Amino acid sequence: MTIVKNGTKFTKFTKFIVLFFGLLAGALMWSNAAHAQFVSGGTSPVNITADNVAYQDGQSILTGGVDVRQGDVRVLADKMTVFTAGGGNLGQGDISRIIAVGNFYYLTPDQSVRGEKGVYTRTDDTFVVTGNVIMKQEDGSIISGDTLYYNLTTQNAQVIGSCKGRKCGSKGRVNILIKNAQNVADSNS
Repeated sequence: MTIVKNGTKFTKFTKFIVLFFGLLAGALMWSNAAHAQFVSGGTSPVNITADNVAYQDGQSILTGGVDVRQGDVRVLADKMTVFTAGGGNLGQGDISRIIAVGNFYYLTPDQSVRGEKGVYTRTDDTFVVTGNVIMKQEDGSIISGDTLYYNLTTQNAQVIGSCKGRKCGSKGRVNILIKNAQNVADSNS
């Protein structure tokens, strides 16, 4: 499902996904952080803070107030685990999966996405955010649901609720609030 607003696709969402995974990939390479780049070409250094960082069996584990920043993009989680194929250490080897758990946030000046868990899987090139997902756009538009699926290859997105049918009301269903220029002007008056 591609979300269309006023005849245009949510291109900010596509940018968000690409930037997010570029940022997390850069998190593994903090020894080269000054040279790390987002997939989209950002050149700002990647700054990572966490209470603890450990490497074990092909996994880099960051815990305790994980805060990854590059420029004005920020990813927050209680714990972030980066899995590498072939047991690569700190950026050596291919990233196979990234799991960010607990108070997951992706923040930019244009939008924010929050949930309890964010997972990237390289084999099928997908990103899944689960647990009371809320995506807010700069214009005030909001999409919420229980799960957000995004395929980076096809650029298809789908938001799913935990309850189906009108009997649920709005609880557990996907909710969308679309703001347009007039809505924004009215709310600023």
